[in-house]
Amino acid sequence: MSELTQNPQEAEQETGTGQETPVQETPVQDDPPTPPASTSVLNLAIESVMDLIDGLTPFAKITRGALGTGNSLSCEIAPSVPESVFYDKNTYIPVTLALNGKHDDLQTLSDTLNNIIDTLTRNTSYPNGNGWEIVDITNGNLPRIIGREENNSWLMAADLIVKLYRKDEQTA
Repeated sequence: MSELTQNPQEAEQETGTGQETPVQETPVQDDPPTPPASTSVLNLAIESVMDLIDGLTPFAKITRGALGTGNSLSCEIAPSVPESVFYDKNTYIPVTLALNGKHDDLQTLSDTLNNIIDTLTRNTSYPNGNGWEIVDITNGNLPRIIGREENNSWLMAADLIVKLYRKDEQTA
């Protein structure tokens, strides 16, 4: 057999002429390519917050962007601007992170979003990296119902404010 997969029963079948029947081969599926690692300080910080959320083992892994199909959680950055820029060019940026959830059970969805907010806002230690540090996470808006889909899935949203301190690379 080649690197392609084939049905072993078809490979052994013979036609009435004593010859093997042609084998239909199916190419082996490759895994989708891994996206490149983030280099943006803001994306690194948000991905670390997503890792904190996933560590709470919610009903679904959180993704960036729009909600997926079925029960899902997502987040995306709302427009944000630096609150303070210092003489050494270090910046303090409160980043609003919109959390969205969809679930067919309202109680499960509400409990999950409330648990995420309660846990992250009570933490005393947050992630940091080369040139950045999350100094605090606070509550922007409590979870609220924003609608219901035709398939009866509930939609809720909440906001976290991720307080990010960005250090100038020359002073970091």
